[in-house]
Amino acid sequence: MRFKAIFIGYCGVMGLLVGVVSALFLAFVNFLIHLIWVSLPAAIAAPHYYPLIVGLIGGCLVGWTQTKLGAYPKTMHETLSEFKATQRVVYHQRIWKNFVTAVIVLAFGASLGPEAALSSILGGLISWLGDRMKLTLAKKEELVSLSIGAMLATIFKAPFMGLSQPLDDSLRQGTFKVKWQKVGLYAITTLIGIIGFSATNRLFPKEKLFAIHVPNVDWQPLAFAMLIPAFIVGILFGYGFLKTEKWSEWLAQRIKQPVVLALLAGGAIGIMGMLSPYFLFSGEHALLDFTTQASQMSLVVILVIALGKVGLTHICFAFGWRGGKIFPAIFASVGIGLVLTNLMPYTPGLIIGVVVAASVTVILQQAVVTATLLLFLFPIQFFPFILISCLGAQQITKRWRVA
Repeated sequence: MRFKAIFIGYCGVMGLLVGVVSALFLAFVNFLIHLIWVSLPAAIAAPHYYPLIVGLIGGCLVGWTQTKLGAYPKTMHETLSEFKATQRVVYHQRIWKNFVTAVIVLAFGASLGPEAALSSILGGLISWLGDRMKLTLAKKEELVSLSIGAMLATIFKAPFMGLSQPLDDSLRQGTFKVKWQKVGLYAITTLIGIIGFSATNRLFPKEKLFAIHVPNVDWQPLAFAMLIPAFIVGILFGYGFLKTEKWSEWLAQRIKQPVVLALLAGGAIGIMGMLSPYFLFSGEHALLDFTTQASQMSLVVILVIALGKVGLTHICFAFGWRGGKIFPAIFASVGIGLVLTNLMPYTPGLIIGVVVAASVTVILQQAVVTATLLLFLFPIQFFPFILISCLGAQQITKRWRVA
């Protein structure tokens, strides 16, 4: 009993650490982004091709780090797979490599998110602390899992995301048994993580929220008839996202030169950044502006932004600019949903929600995680439709895998 109480205390400390580290990391990255993309070009009266210069400089730095340091930052999947295979996340000489490479990738405009870098950095920190607390391997694994769940909940503004992981595990195993003790630990870790994240964020300038502009909800009967086409479009787009990922990996394997690959990706970032700022970065802070301005864009422009976001995301990752793909996947899926609402303008927020739910579930292959991720992104009255779409999409992914 005493050990359980101590471990609960450890979970609280881990949650606080996760929240504070996540907030400090994002604040530092946002500072560099503002410096490179706003302050510096304003000070030097930068030319129109300034994004290309930045992209190529970033390509040189990424190519150098890939050559000298290796494939960093590690992804969330790599971090968890490493732990399951070796019962530890190696942290010696790795935490700083993950930090430096992630900062370069994110600050120089890659269409990628911070969750990959944060999971590897936090996984290493938690493993280091676990060694010093002399915990068992099972408890160390639980702490790493809890910390990543809390991190996702904080950066995606989705407080129930950590709780959804054990539910998704149960669904994949074909059971509905939930380990309530684990759920309780997730709740404690996530709650304290959010508190630490929010408190630390108050020390820095406010960033735009991860949010979407949805017109006042006006339920129209025709919208319900459009939900099935919206669901199908979301499924197809999700599989297209995964297929494009494989194509970019195939292309990178043919080139095999880290510096050349990094420069090509940097050039792509620069060229696409000259066309539209929506192609740059993860899309988290641009989503609100994008959905607000979409009514003034043509269908073709919205479609190009959505598809271009997918292409650039995969090129960046496959060509050495490594990072997370969840934010860009949501951004691009919203774009496809906006295209659909141009064709079927009935309760547009609901149609977009179903498209995004189906698409992101196919990409992540986690229905409950996706549903909780979208819970506060869309009006709460859309959530039943989003949850049903997520569960339906997951059933389809069990039968139809991307070759």
